[in-house]
Amino acid sequence: PTYRSDAERSGCTPTAVPAALRPRWQVKIAERITAPVVAGGKVFVGSPDEHSVSAIDADSGKAAWRFTTGARVDSPPTVYQGRAIFGSHDGYVYNVRASDGALAWRLRAAREDRRIAANGQLESVSPALGSVLVRNGVVFATAGRSSYLDGGIDLCRVEPLTGKTLSRTPIYSPDPETGKQPEQFSPASMPGARADILSADDGHVYLRDMVFNAQGVNVAEGKPHLFTLIDFLDDSWIHRSYWIFGTKCSISTGCSGRDRNLVFGRLIVFDESHIYGYGRKQVHWSNMLQDGPYRIFAMNRDENAKKWEKAVRMQVRAMVLADKVLFVAGLLADEIDGPDGPDMSRGSALIALSASDGTELGRCPLDSIPVFDGMAAAYGRLYIAMRNGSLTCLEK
Repeated sequence: PTYRSDAERSGCTPTAVPAALRPRWQVKIAERITAPVVAGGKVFVGSPDEHSVSAIDADSGKAAWRFTTGARVDSPPTVYQGRAIFGSHDGYVYNVRASDGALAWRLRAAREDRRIAANGQLESVSPALGSVLVRNGVVFATAGRSSYLDGGIDLCRVEPLTGKTLSRTPIYSPDPETGKQPEQFSPASMPGARADILSADDGHVYLRDMVFNAQGVNVAEGKPHLFTLIDFLDDSWIHRSYWIFGTKCSISTGCSGRDRNLVFGRLIVFDESHIYGYGRKQVHWSNMLQDGPYRIFAMNRDENAKKWEKAVRMQVRAMVLADKVLFVAGLLADEIDGPDGPDMSRGSALIALSASDGTELGRCPLDSIPVFDGMAAAYGRLYIAMRNGSLTCLEK
């Protein structure tokens, strides 16, 4: 179990969750928390400002343990063979026992232990992102901010149980002779990368649209996968802050749906046959009278056509596909893009939709705005991280 359910970051789980839900428990964890990961009867969340990871009993909501690092933890751990493995902005990767939070090992992923001030706190020049990738018994983690800064980004391969470094691949984009940015090849993209949560399929590891093999070597071609132009954790709500399902971004657009074999959306989940997303409908005279600019849609993965599309009066901030039900959670609002932002007077809600045709199956009010992409499904329940620092469990 990991951020967005699996290594592909699909946001999809075979767990069946009823459409009609009510709160089972709610617990305040910190002022700010990350998305949850659920495994082994516990819910794991990071508390960025407290530099910590917390484990909560999935049935009762009682605190099990808390582990504190040297800087922010921006996303939840990956749970593997009874261990919770995660990176921290102090530049280290940590492995703690999932049962009691005891430290098993700590590895410095950053090349040097150098600190800078960032957003009011000290952290490494080369921070490690929280949600590491575990693929075929190997931990993949990154340290660094940009392939153009401070020596670039290092892609580290690590043995999960011992912490032994297997390889370290530098990702450094300036020309090695001139030190300057290489020539730009496309009007919609440029060489290089910024740090983001890694993803993987059966044969490749991805950092945005960069592709690596199982040995951490950069290769030319990969498969369609989920990546972003911002980053997975960025909750900015501006034009062209969106996610992509495809191989490379060859065009610029701020809308939802498919264009040139790329699927765009502000949030996307997918399974083996379909892609589900939420995003802004294209602004054009031909659709200005249609019912709302923001839409939830379903597409066949192999066809250039929508399966269904549904206008919603909601700023969807979290989305999970649980078996045959698509859950969306967010702020109920008729106006999202106004100069003052979305109208918050109607509150927040969770809506259950049929994955087959988009029919609304159920609705449950929420007492706070969900953390962006902050929902997970397990044990027939939903676990939602809230912006007020609380974690909520919903069940039938």
